Amino acid sequence: MVINIFGREIVLEIKEKRKQGGDNGKKRKKFRFRFMLAIFVFLIFGTIIEISRLQRDYKIGSVAQSDIIAYKNVTYYIDILDDNIQDKIIKTTTPEYDEIPEVKKETIDSINFFFQELKVLDVSSEEAIKNYMKDHKYNLTVEDYKQLELRNDVGYIVNLITAATEVYNIGLVKAEDFPKILRKNDIKMDELDAKLLRNFIKPNLKINDDATAKKIEENIRSLQDKEVKIYKGDIIVKKGDTIDSDAYTKLEKLNMIRKDDKVRKTTGLAVTFIMIAALFYFILKKYSEKEVESNAFYPSIITIIITNGLYIMFFHSEYSIYLLPFAMIPIILTVLGNKIYALTFTFFNMMILSRDESWFLVTLAVSVVAIYKADKLTNRTNIVKLGIFLGVFQALLTLSYGLINQLEFVSLMFMIIFSVFSGIFTGMLSLALLPYLENTFDILTDIKLLELSDFSHTLLKQLLLVAPGTFHHSIMVGALAESGAEAVGANATFARIASYYHDIGKMKLPTFFVENQKGGENPHDKIKASLSALIITSHTKDGYILGKQNKLPREILNVILEHHGTTLVQYFYYKALENGENVLESDFRYSGPKPKTKESAIILLADTIEAAVRSSEDKSREGLENLIRYLIRYKIDDNQLSDADLTLGEIEKVTQAFLNTLQGAYHERIKYPKLDEKIRKR
Repeated sequence: MVINIFGREIVLEIKEKRKQGGDNGKKRKKFRFRFMLAIFVFLIFGTIIEISRLQRDYKIGSVAQSDIIAYKNVTYYIDILDDNIQDKIIKTTTPEYDEIPEVKKETIDSINFFFQELKVLDVSSEEAIKNYMKDHKYNLTVEDYKQLELRNDVGYIVNLITAATEVYNIGLVKAEDFPKILRKNDIKMDELDAKLLRNFIKPNLKINDDATAKKIEENIRSLQDKEVKIYKGDIIVKKGDTIDSDAYTKLEKLNMIRKDDKVRKTTGLAVTFIMIAALFYFILKKYSEKEVESNAFYPSIITIIITNGLYIMFFHSEYSIYLLPFAMIPIILTVLGNKIYALTFTFFNMMILSRDESWFLVTLAVSVVAIYKADKLTNRTNIVKLGIFLGVFQALLTLSYGLINQLEFVSLMFMIIFSVFSGIFTGMLSLALLPYLENTFDILTDIKLLELSDFSHTLLKQLLLVAPGTFHHSIMVGALAESGAEAVGANATFARIASYYHDIGKMKLPTFFVENQKGGENPHDKIKASLSALIITSHTKDGYILGKQNKLPREILNVILEHHGTTLVQYFYYKALENGENVLESDFRYSGPKPKTKESAIILLADTIEAAVRSSEDKSREGLENLIRYLIRYKIDDNQLSDADLTLGEIEKVTQAFLNTLQGAYHERIKYPKLDEKIRKR
């Protein structure tokens, strides 16, 4: 199809809708297959955990083959009331009492009256005392009266009344409880004083039948709803012990007993899993479809299988589970894919396999931190440091959890120490596994890219030494490609680093390329134009071979082959025609292929434009813009961008990005006057 843009006829290759529809159909099938595979993996591990945790055939009277440990906190209520316990409650419940206020006054009056009569009693006459005793039924002897006559004064009477008042303040239910009250409350008085007071002291409390009945009822009700708490880590039954009814009830409340109604349970689990799977599908489809369809998917599944396999191995041990390097999943998936991709898989994996709410929250919090930190990794050695950091972070969360739930000190220490080692294992395993996954599945990660950006890399050092002009050209192309990729949302880091290597094939014959000739003799002057064209066009294949020998990633190798597409080497083609050589245009074109990605297409444009601008005399903004637009139009006319997914709008953004970058590099500088002129002006 030919359209007119900027006053020029431009040929665009329009792909058939049928082919596009077929490609989209293949992508949909690929995504669905991989999604179903992920769901299958989650389902397998979820089923294993569910059977292992919830479906053991415990029975009353059976012997525990190992320690049965509570895997979560549970609170429930039981009714332990029967007829015997109810009778016992009625008998043992302390009654509620009402005070009889007049008793205290009556006692004080009786004491005062007694001592008034004692004053007029002739205690020297035993007969008079005995006659008095007949008329008054006090529990006193003749000798007691004689002793009391000696104590009969105001101070003594006040002390007795004070002691009686203290007894009444405490409360007396029965008269026979009087000696007990004196002992319990350390009320000081001798035997005669106590003997005398017993004649006057009367109970000042009476049972309140209604209040007592209400209290008994409350005590009975409290036993009907007795609270029982089970804490995570509690040993329900020790190995070798018999499971009794109390232990069996606890196992039921922990959902560790096989239920007869399997249909209801299975249905509930199935509905829950389907809902989770549907949400999983929606999030993956919307935010991580590209990653699921990429080479990162299968190593992600392998990482999940390895981690979950360790999870199952450690599941039965309360403390060993804290050694599990579960953060390996978010770290590796972030490096292989991106943050959203890693978070999605991590979240749903933990939802399916989580032991309990607290464990889910701890693992999720650690995983979120792992994803955030892993996204900023710049080299592999930092993975171990990240693991140690995550171990300490998990230990702090575990400490917080243990303090809140008042776990035993020894248990908490084990959990904290194991959490730290979990982080160390996470870092070591991630560091060991990641290169294997990258190489086996041919994945170019950001870490690998950043390693390739190091100018101490063997190929870049060789390029600087053998072809310094090409090296500096590649650096400038990298800057241009990076700005262009950023403008259209492509992978700017990849565009920059791939540009560093795009011309490594020139190292085979560096002096045949103008940037390395340093103004000296041009070897092309001594050979035919057709041979010159062959040397020039061969640098893409030579670069590909050299890159492959040095194990460059496939994506960079593709850029090396594609960065000229099938462009015509015009200079030597027209030179051959001028020299009368019988040539074909196809012999003067690069073998391709044309760029297949946005990044590769942008590098093609950046390479062409940088070389042209370098040799151009007009580096004003207007001159640069005209040159950039001319070269891009030429590449479009030549159909070099037909296989790349670049729209005209995106090409315009790339144009502006190139212009801004080049203007910054080639801006006009102030011309300073020469030193002798400045001296003359003085």
